[in-house]
Amino acid sequence: MLTVDEARRLDALTLQASGATPLAAAAGLRRTRERGAGIEFLDYRHYQPGDDPRSIDWTVEARLDQLVVRVSRAEGHIRLHLLLDTSASMSIGTPTKLHCAARAAAALAYVAIERRDAAGLATFDDTVRTRVPPIAGRPQLFRVLDSLGRARPARRSSLDRSLTAYGSSVRGPGLAVVLSDFLDAGDGLEGLTYLAYRGLTPVVIQVLAPEERRPRLEGDVELEDVENTQAAPLVVDDTMVAAYVERLAALTGRLRQHCLTRGLPYVQLDADASFDDTVRACRQAGLLGAFG
Repeated sequence: MLTVDEARRLDALTLQASGATPLAAAAGLRRTRERGAGIEFLDYRHYQPGDDPRSIDWTVEARLDQLVVRVSRAEGHIRLHLLLDTSASMSIGTPTKLHCAARAAAALAYVAIERRDAAGLATFDDTVRTRVPPIAGRPQLFRVLDSLGRARPARRSSLDRSLTAYGSSVRGPGLAVVLSDFLDAGDGLEGLTYLAYRGLTPVVIQVLAPEERRPRLEGDVELEDVENTQAAPLVVDDTMVAAYVERLAALTGRLRQHCLTRGLPYVQLDADASFDDTVRACRQAGLLGAFG
């Protein structure tokens, strides 16, 4: 998912909290990388191979005959929730939009884990499909990367339903980075608002294929809906293409404005964006910053 050279370049970066005042305030985050930071108990979860045996709560094991570990968070560290759209429309592009989004998610997870932040991943289409709850530690990075590597585009999308379902199961503070094309009957703003209501700071990474942003069709062309194969093919002409381009511009404008007015990062990527372009866009949006 990431080359050795790419990972080395990410070592100089951190998730941006301080320096982006609206973002830090919205998330309730406080960036402290000092030694001796306090430890806040968060929750219990089942023991997984690779966890530190010292984190096992033997009192619970004796009472319930189950191995569970205490999950803690260093004060001032961030909890990163990566929400990856795996609906069928993410299969568009060369490479696909899903490939681009997964690479961006891998980079953010790597930066979070390297900075001792907690990172997790959820995949969704018309509902949440898989979940890796956010925790810290190098074994967690491999869990996230493994889940990213197994992600495949399928089914129809329902952004608002999925984001609301995820938000109802978690509490902030933390960053909720939504990686999607946002090409849905709903524009996702309701779901993003609900994530904020749950104390999370939503971040939008919109990935579009170049042919979606700049369609080049000559004459009448028959198109099929990749998320609804039962629907009749649609014959489009230049007038319909122009209307589509206008609607897409309106959608991205709403997303950008939603983020701008709330001091939230908004990133737009082409599916064929290079690693450097992806990192640069995240830095320009205030999601990543220099470490140290």
